[in-house]
Amino acid sequence: MKFSKEVQESPTLSLAEIARKRKQAGKKVISFAVGEPDFKTPEFIIKATIKALKEGYTGYSTPQGLIELRIAIKEDYKKRYNANYSEEEIIVFPGAKAAIFASLASLLEKDDEVIIISPYYVSYPPLIKLAEVESKIIEIPLRKDFKLPIDKIKAAITKQTKLLILNYPNNPTGQLLTKQEVKELVQIIKEKEIYLLADEIYDQLIFEGETFVSFSGFKEIKDQLIIINGFSKAYAMTGFRIGYALANKDLVKKMNLFNQNTNTNTNTFVQRGCLAIYENDKGHLATYLKQLQKKVNYLDKQIKTIPYLTGIKPRSTFYYFVDISKTQQGSQTFSKYLIERHGIVATPGKAFGKKWDNYLRLSLALPLEEIKEAVKILKTMELKKTIK
Repeated sequence: MKFSKEVQESPTLSLAEIARKRKQAGKKVISFAVGEPDFKTPEFIIKATIKALKEGYTGYSTPQGLIELRIAIKEDYKKRYNANYSEEEIIVFPGAKAAIFASLASLLEKDDEVIIISPYYVSYPPLIKLAEVESKIIEIPLRKDFKLPIDKIKAAITKQTKLLILNYPNNPTGQLLTKQEVKELVQIIKEKEIYLLADEIYDQLIFEGETFVSFSGFKEIKDQLIIINGFSKAYAMTGFRIGYALANKDLVKKMNLFNQNTNTNTNTFVQRGCLAIYENDKGHLATYLKQLQKKVNYLDKQIKTIPYLTGIKPRSTFYYFVDISKTQQGSQTFSKYLIERHGIVATPGKAFGKKWDNYLRLSLALPLEEIKEAVKILKTMELKKTIK
């Protein structure tokens, strides 16, 4: 396989190694880097998965995913978003990332253009290039207020444009699209006759008073739409590796061929365990979101008191994208300083796009006490010489 320059190691690996050595030496590490929820997988999922193992669900399943799980996903989308999909328009994968890769491999051809919005999920560029090395990536940055520049997206679409990738709720900014913005994008997708891959993996991590609008409810672009989702974020199932895609039947057939010849199928007993999600209430999620919002409110208030940091309060997810430009340091340099001198791990903004090197992503998937401890350190750090 021909690898392009976009297929590189994560820029966070060196920081992870520094953190590992620091822990090994018995020193304190406060990590804002983890992209997974900080609660235990609900017990009803664990029990259902164990039950499936005991009942013998240890062999192959259909590559497209168990029919009973696809029906449950179909009914869930109908209930939550008034989306009309059949079980034949749903396919299950070992992780949302695998679903994205299969979508790209099934769609992209030589010289196709793919528009991505930065800051973006770190794996989009390498996944695009692994799927089709000769595709062209068009990167459009968000505005400084993290608003989507819809006019620039429309202007960037050419005859070669095959696909627009959007990630909302957004990682790393925690922002949402308004209903009006979604409607405008739907109209553009329809008029320009391109595909939209909507990565909605954080769709259930929405804060009180906020509203998430799923593209799945817009039937006028259904044939041009790929919805990506999974169970990792809302149910603390990152290690289970299970996600899914909703798309038109022809595209799902291609993705199914991809799955047959790569993964064979998604873990059978894990799929059975996921069925319990649709048979139990989401009490754990309501509790978690309350705790998460408390942490977001606290950090947002504190950032406003730290002279070298600025930020826009997240409306969803468990991320806070912080502006560090007043430190006059790049994100990789400042991240290295934080971990080496103070034991604080943060993800460099550069990982989410070259134009975001003056930002850090802070994951709030850690105890509030540790966030408070980190804030105390940030307030007392001697950065006066580098602050404008």
